[in-house]
Amino acid sequence: MPVSYRSIFPLLLSAGLQARDRILFYGAVLCTAFIAGLLALQGSPGLISGLSFCLAVLLSAYALGMSSGGRALPPDQEVFVPSLLALFLMILSLSGHHETTLEYQAGVMATSMLLLSLSRPFGATVLLSVAVPFGLGMLALIYESASPASMALAFIIYLALCAYLFLSKVDYVPEDAESRSQRMKQMQLECDRLQAELIRREQSFERDIEEQTKYLRDANNELSQQIALRKTISDALVKSQTRLTQAIDASHLGLIDWDIVAGQFYQSAFHEQFGDKEQSSAQVIETLKAVVHPDDYPEVRDTINACLRGELESYSLRYRVHNADDWLWIEECCKAVDVGADGRADRILGTRRNIQNEMKRDEQVRLAKSVFDHTSEGVFVLDNDGAYLSVNPAYARIMGCDADRLVGKLIHSLSQTPQRQEIYQRIYQSLREQGSWHGELLEKRLSGDYFPQWTQINAITDSHGEIKYFAGMVADISDRKKQDEKLTYLLNYDDLTKLANRVQFQDQLHRALMRYKDEQRPFALVLLDIDRFKQFNDSFGHDASDKLLRDIAARLTGSVQKVDILARVGGNEFACIVECSPTFEVEKFAQRLFKAVTTAHYEIDGHEVMLSCSVGVVLVPEDTQDIETLMRYGALAVQKAKYHGGNQIQRFHESLKSFSRRRLEMEHELRKALSNDELEVYYQPKLDIKQGRITSYEALIRWVHPSLGVISPEEFVNIAEENGLITDLGAFVLERACSQTQSWMQDGYGKLHVSVNLSARQLKEPGFTALVANTVENTALPAECLELELTESVIMEDTSSAFELLKTLREQGIKISIDDFGTGYSSLSYLKELPVDTLKIDRAFVDGMEASPEQQAIVKAIVVLGNSLRLQVVAEGVEKPQQLNMLAEYGCDLIQGYHVSKPLTAAEMQALLAQQSSQGPLAAP
Repeated sequence: MPVSYRSIFPLLLSAGLQARDRILFYGAVLCTAFIAGLLALQGSPGLISGLSFCLAVLLSAYALGMSSGGRALPPDQEVFVPSLLALFLMILSLSGHHETTLEYQAGVMATSMLLLSLSRPFGATVLLSVAVPFGLGMLALIYESASPASMALAFIIYLALCAYLFLSKVDYVPEDAESRSQRMKQMQLECDRLQAELIRREQSFERDIEEQTKYLRDANNELSQQIALRKTISDALVKSQTRLTQAIDASHLGLIDWDIVAGQFYQSAFHEQFGDKEQSSAQVIETLKAVVHPDDYPEVRDTINACLRGELESYSLRYRVHNADDWLWIEECCKAVDVGADGRADRILGTRRNIQNEMKRDEQVRLAKSVFDHTSEGVFVLDNDGAYLSVNPAYARIMGCDADRLVGKLIHSLSQTPQRQEIYQRIYQSLREQGSWHGELLEKRLSGDYFPQWTQINAITDSHGEIKYFAGMVADISDRKKQDEKLTYLLNYDDLTKLANRVQFQDQLHRALMRYKDEQRPFALVLLDIDRFKQFNDSFGHDASDKLLRDIAARLTGSVQKVDILARVGGNEFACIVECSPTFEVEKFAQRLFKAVTTAHYEIDGHEVMLSCSVGVVLVPEDTQDIETLMRYGALAVQKAKYHGGNQIQRFHESLKSFSRRRLEMEHELRKALSNDELEVYYQPKLDIKQGRITSYEALIRWVHPSLGVISPEEFVNIAEENGLITDLGAFVLERACSQTQSWMQDGYGKLHVSVNLSARQLKEPGFTALVANTVENTALPAECLELELTESVIMEDTSSAFELLKTLREQGIKISIDDFGTGYSSLSYLKELPVDTLKIDRAFVDGMEASPEQQAIVKAIVVLGNSLRLQVVAEGVEKPQQLNMLAEYGCDLIQGYHVSKPLTAAEMQALLAQQSSQGPLAAP
């Protein structure tokens, strides 16, 4: 067998080489390389020395890393690596200094000897290869030194190296060809012997492996068979256990096995509140105490104890256990399977079951049965032929017979509804085609009376869709019919006045429009609104106001004859639709309604009151042909009547379309007028008939608009009343009138009296009396020089409050006057109790009195009444000398009107007072 040269290298190395020897050698080389490199850097190193340094460091680091990791260099590399490292170190030592000193040479010698000693374990070959570079390097250093000491040192070193090599048995004798051949043959024989031995051992090892493999194979087959058998048994057990578990799960059961003797209790996972699967007997008792409902626990405890004592062979319990925030119903069934000699149970087996749904279902069934038995509607069940199977008590009561009498009878044979054959034929047809039928039947009770019956029947089918039963519900709707009739009345008529309500009115209005469009029959809409009805309601209460509305409705009903409808469409609003024939005069019709409401007085809580109303009239087709527009135009007409003070009739015309917008604009501008100083107080003089002088006057407000000029109070006072500005307007007039009167009195025009009108809203202001007192005090006007005018209607809206207010004002020295006396609705009995000073005859009685004996009698009666009560009497609206003469004759104190003077500005009034002062009293007419 040929031998590769690579096989020789292991023989050249020492057999005792260890990883530690390699680490010491390569570590010493690495340190020496770093020291030699540093010494070289002190001189002028060249490229060869720098390259030697790098190679020495890298190669020694690589070999050291391999050795530290427990690995060795390949043999062919480990023969040459130490010699290469010795060569690189020799080069570094020669390039270390230009001048070689004895110390440097000693250092190199010591280092070389150290590395030689560390390389000895590598073997003679490696040692020789390392010693040669070191010896040559030292000879070179000695050669560079000319000193005798250096020569002696070199000789000593040389002898030491030779001795070291000798002691290391480094013998190198050149071999001849025959010796080499002989040695190679021996090595070949040794290799053959080793190879044969290796083959023999491999064959023996293979036989052992085959035997072991066969043994393992047999053992594995036997084990596989056992595993398969065990797996078959295990699978069967798993399947059996799975079937048992699935069966238990399907049946919603939990198993119980209680070994009383051993004190062990087992339960399958069923409900988490019962605790662990395996427990002791004591734990079972404690668990039951904790989870069972307090009301159920005594029965559970007593039953289980009876079974343990042997008194019960088995038991079945239903109890509740705690489940989160609720209670869960459980059924527990157990049996004593082992009994001891003393008769006590030794072992108990059983099951637990969740019966929550069953309990709920039972409760629902009980509830359904209770509903079935106690519902007020009649319920029945029929078979497929229509025969009664079951009826509830309500159905028997509705039909007027016993339930037993109905069961088994055909429903259509007992029915007494007219045309029952045709009706029930349609019912059965609807049930079979649509599955249900409902409708109203006129049925007859067995007692003999007919009644309306609402019936609803549904078909009940099986899983195949075949009809099995009919379930029906019956209700006696006699009361419902009456309620429907009453509801229909309430939906269409006002329960208070018995007139049609707004719903019925809208329907009739629609019909009237349809008649006009189809038959060209025109009609009129008349809306009537009671003035100041809210004040009546607040003053007299709802009951009195309701009676007042009933009286108004009765008067209106008696005043209309052939009209489409008379309705109450609001709280105090009435409406009338009347067909307009060619000879019909809608103005006279509206006037008749107006007089029916306003002519005669009404009795309210013993008081005689008069009412006023605002009436609006709209015509179809002259004004509009649309319901919404028709109602809006009627409301505008009523609003216009109220705007002018109420108690009048307004017919719609085109100018009213912008009326509401003008009111809004005027309200906005009126608010600005207060701050822009656009309001001015005028004064209308009052003539003292006896003195022939002007001793008092009435303060009247005027609005001097920048673009519209002077605006009369009639156009904006009502607006101020509605939006609350009347309080500010009244305070302005009061302050300006008092201040101006005091100024004129200081100017020497004599003692003057000023009267200021008050509204109902001002009287209701909480600080009104304080406002009057402060105004009088601030203007320094004597209190008796101020007179406040109120109408009868304002006083009578709330008599008790008005009396207290007027009394307070009188106590302050302020005089009170009743304006428009005779036109209100107060009783004369109040006049003697009212704290007033003046009666003011309304202009309606003065105007035309010279030609009307009736008016003369009224005026004279008022004057006589005032004089009798020691009240001052003022007549307003005097425009003719005849009227003045008659009033003077009757004994009237003061007159006011255009015959004396129209309302004057402050400057004009001052001029009139100045003229009177210079000329003396005015001549009596």
